[in-house]
Amino acid sequence: MSDDAQRWDAELAQAASPAPLLQSWAWGEVQSRSGWKVERVRLTRGAIVSVQLRSVGPAREAYVPRGPVLASSESIDWLIAWARNSKIARIVVEPEAPEEFSEVMTERGFVRVAPTQPQHTRIIKLMPPDELLKTFRHGRRYNIRTGQKRGVVVEEGKDAAELARQSAAVERREAIRLPDRRYYDLLLNLLPWCRTYTAYAQGKREPLATVLVARHAGRAYSLFAGRSGARRELMGNDLAWWSAISSAAEAGCHDFDLWGVPPPNAGPGHPWHGLGFFKSEFGGEEIAYAGAWELILGGGGAALLGMERKTRAFIRGLKRNIP
Repeated sequence: MSDDAQRWDAELAQAASPAPLLQSWAWGEVQSRSGWKVERVRLTRGAIVSVQLRSVGPAREAYVPRGPVLASSESIDWLIAWARNSKIARIVVEPEAPEEFSEVMTERGFVRVAPTQPQHTRIIKLMPPDELLKTFRHGRRYNIRTGQKRGVVVEEGKDAAELARQSAAVERREAIRLPDRRYYDLLLNLLPWCRTYTAYAQGKREPLATVLVARHAGRAYSLFAGRSGARRELMGNDLAWWSAISSAAEAGCHDFDLWGVPPPNAGPGHPWHGLGFFKSEFGGEEIAYAGAWELILGGGGAALLGMERKTRAFIRGLKRNIP
């Protein structure tokens, strides 16, 4: 790790505990290889922010995931001033702050937009695995123990190819878009600690599910997961998740972010209803963040950026529908 990286992460740790993964130096390095330019800005009173930048012709847009750190009315004011000075046409901010922070954003002219990062999540406080398993709901404990009895084996590694295959199965079932293998490779190779947990049927003859986990500043994050849907009676998905969670506990992490659940009281019609039920059986505390907020600073540039986004979305839709 370079001196600049060490200095940045040390400042981040001083500003927040746990320091958010998406504001870390390494996360910026991942994004800088994914089409963004990254600028790391020191604001005021110890607040810092890693900003992702993208240009379409003369128009520039900025995106701030889980920042600035710390999020305050003052740090948002400084961020806006920086954006104006940097000729940013559009900025989207997703602060790691409670829902009440929405008032700060609306007072400054921000408008709520669809989030990129999970606005609602569930965070498990970790403890020794034997104790932790007892805190899970009966159904999840039963599935984990059943999978173990039926010989499911989980391997920790850096298997981007298998995660991509398992994710492709989810894409086909759910008609959603997930990253490709290249992005998983970036995460696994550039984040200081990032691994996959792949569950196999007995004898490792058939992969059943894969979970990708990153660890940063004492917190583990289940960023991506996939499952083929085959051999459900073996509970491979449950075992992959349990291995990821229990390994984080054994490694000394304080908590585990399940990374995305439906909003509270979301009904069966919500697209994440099944996922939310699955994750709820691991226990933990539901957390709600302030969400994503957009501020337009240059009307012409923002219109150009909007047209470009619509074009990209249209092309993605065409690719998805090609057999």
